[in-house]
Amino acid sequence: MHDSRETLAIGWCDDGTTDGKFTEGLVYTILAAPAAGLPVARAIRVQGHQIARQRQALLDLWADDVRTDWLLWVDSDVVLTLDVLQKLWQAADATERPVVSGTYFISKENEGSAMMPMPALFDETDGRYAYRHPLPENALIRVDAAGFGLLLMHRSVVAPMRQRHPGQSLFGEIEAAGDAYASEDIQFFRRLKATGIPLHAHTGAVAKHMKRYALDAAYYRLYWNAAAAQQPPGRGS
Repeated sequence: MHDSRETLAIGWCDDGTTDGKFTEGLVYTILAAPAAGLPVARAIRVQGHQIARQRQALLDLWADDVRTDWLLWVDSDVVLTLDVLQKLWQAADATERPVVSGTYFISKENEGSAMMPMPALFDETDGRYAYRHPLPENALIRVDAAGFGLLLMHRSVVAPMRQRHPGQSLFGEIEAAGDAYASEDIQFFRRLKATGIPLHAHTGAVAKHMKRYALDAAYYRLYWNAAAAQQPPGRGS
């Protein structure tokens, strides 16, 4: 349950250009939010070309200057909708669920004729990250990491993370010589987990991710249903 005084900002990072569908979704959601009871008070943009630094700059700007209670992070190629924002808002709680990710799909096969879609939600075992797949439908689940493309965060997470990691970028991609590379979002969630703050994900709050074509829930189901149908009898799960 949210307090009626709570406020929300929407923030994103870009390199000077954004996908048209992103802009359309952002503008519509901000304009429609008040009528839906969603307290969107500010929009924050950080422009640049080094994503880890941009994300840290956005976090600091929000925490130190904008100071809304909540921040929705959305990537500049993810299509935000009012329905998605409402589901995340209803799922989030400052005490029990201070960080809630929505669901969008990514692919490591961007040059293929049919990109393999995977949710940007991850489980960690012994320092290794695996996609949470297949996904339960319309469920609120615990995960170890997520992408930052669609993430609702309460401001209470910032102070304990800064205290535990003083003087560090919370998105720093290289921790020490010899460490394997991990993206800035994975590095953030490593630090979040070390701070003892849980991460939840809402598998019903699904947004399109604009690549050569939209990676969305319909494509995700179509791809994996087709893959299962092509397995020889007696194989698969």
